[in-house]
Amino acid sequence: MTAKTSTITLTQLAGLLSAYSIGSAIVFIPNPLSAAAGNDAWLSITAAYLFGMLVFACVLYLYHAHNGVNLIAYSRTLIGKSLTVIISIPIIGMLFFAISAINSSIGDFFTSVMMEQTPPYVFHSIGMLLSALTARAGIRVAARMFLLLLVIMLLFSLLVIVLAIPIYKPGQLLPMFDHGLKPVLHGFFIAAGFPFGEICLFSMLLPFVKTINKQSINKKLYYAFSFAGLMLLISTLSTTMAFGPAAGVFNYSLYRLAVEIHIAELFQRVEAIIGIALILGSYMKATLLLMILNYVFIELLRIKDDKIFIYPLALVCIFLSLTMFKSPADFQEQVYLIWPFSVLAVGCFLVFLFTFITWIKKITIKE
Repeated sequence: MTAKTSTITLTQLAGLLSAYSIGSAIVFIPNPLSAAAGNDAWLSITAAYLFGMLVFACVLYLYHAHNGVNLIAYSRTLIGKSLTVIISIPIIGMLFFAISAINSSIGDFFTSVMMEQTPPYVFHSIGMLLSALTARAGIRVAARMFLLLLVIMLLFSLLVIVLAIPIYKPGQLLPMFDHGLKPVLHGFFIAAGFPFGEICLFSMLLPFVKTINKQSINKKLYYAFSFAGLMLLISTLSTTMAFGPAAGVFNYSLYRLAVEIHIAELFQRVEAIIGIALILGSYMKATLLLMILNYVFIELLRIKDDKIFIYPLALVCIFLSLTMFKSPADFQEQVYLIWPFSVLAVGCFLVFLFTFITWIKKITIKE
């Protein structure tokens, strides 16, 4: 399906945006933020959200200024075909990395906390196959299904957060800036790249929304992005209040939070629902990134069949997820250091650059 025939509603696009922004981050992000910023992790994620809003404002500005086309299309208009091919190379590399990292994280989660004897390639293959099948079904099918899955994921996450209220200690959030500003900036760097800065890549999916007025699109998508930021903030606050400095030690902090819930005999062993939330979030994020990667190739090569690359791309991602990360420490370094830098230095920089060029051109035309 193409953007002309496979249109989705604005509500569905907002749902995809929330699923894309929250994804697996609601389970994964509290740990690296707490490790970097300690009890000030919530300040880091708040600042990163504001940065993400700036990037998203530029993305929407470019979308409207170029009559609703995607990133590659208006890049071709602004800087020419040859330079567009050149800048597409790091974008494609980033997308391969992101999909493979998400796929690898699912396998690591299962083999470390649930099914230790099962080979990781089983989870990598199954997860990527499901994402490929969904991507091939088209964005309209994915948009309808992901709205339901998003609600389930959020309900499960919020259930754990609410049930854990008795173990929260708000005093764990103090003192603020106990170690100065540097840890907060470190946490900001991580969260600005993952997940908020990743909104720069979401511009590839904007053309699939049904044409409606500019104000309605901006308003609803800003609400969706802000809702995602709020959910990640609540997740970070919850784990910090529950574990304090130890929140930076526990991987899958929200899962660990669920393990601590023991309310009589009614609510015990509720960590399984966080496992479901992580699987759903990772599956939706990987699927959307696979779609974006596919559309980048389709737009670059001007191919009419927009499904031809999905299975080969998924196969490459399976192999990468099996070979890219040599150890958990290597995964931590690449995902929470190299990936945020790549997002900021490549994706966000290009969005800011294209916004500046477009703005200059508009001023020149008016004069």
